Amino acid sequence: MDRRAPEGQALIIPALAVGFTLYYFWTVQELAWEAKANGIVIGAILLVLVTILLARIAWRVAKGQASLRVTLGGDPATDRLRIWLLAIVGAFILALPLLGTTIALALMLFAGMWLLGARHWPTLLGVSLVTPVLVWATLIVGIGTRFPLGPFEHAMAALLGLPGAD
Repeated sequence: MDRRAPEGQALIIPALAVGFTLYYFWTVQELAWEAKANGIVIGAILLVLVTILLARIAWRVAKGQASLRVTLGGDPATDRLRIWLLAIVGAFILALPLLGTTIALALMLFAGMWLLGARHWPTLLGVSLVTPVLVWATLIVGIGTRFPLGPFEHAMAALLGLPGAD
């Protein structure tokens, strides 16, 4: 078993931060210097800090104290479960504009609970159906939050004469 400390996961957020910083630098090229000064200073500091982190990790890997293995904080079986949960959330995000909040949330809740081992059908169906309907009733209808609307939301709006049926 590899006893070296896994450091791969420590690179995920810095990689995203560098990507965002470079995107920021690219998109503000046309702005006046005064408008982009703070972002450029903060972005430059961020790039320096990421460089220091990379040097520290490279040093530890070179000394054999660490590896670039990625872990999500658990044993391999737990990490696989976490990756599947992330995949379910990713599928939810992709399905949201197509299916709308209520249906996409129902599917995500059902899949997540099933993955986590829930097999009691009344619980699976109850939580997967009641929770999205409560979200629809309170947040979309009651408060008017602008969540993505789909077939369920449009059908309910037309059926109940609510705004958003168009």
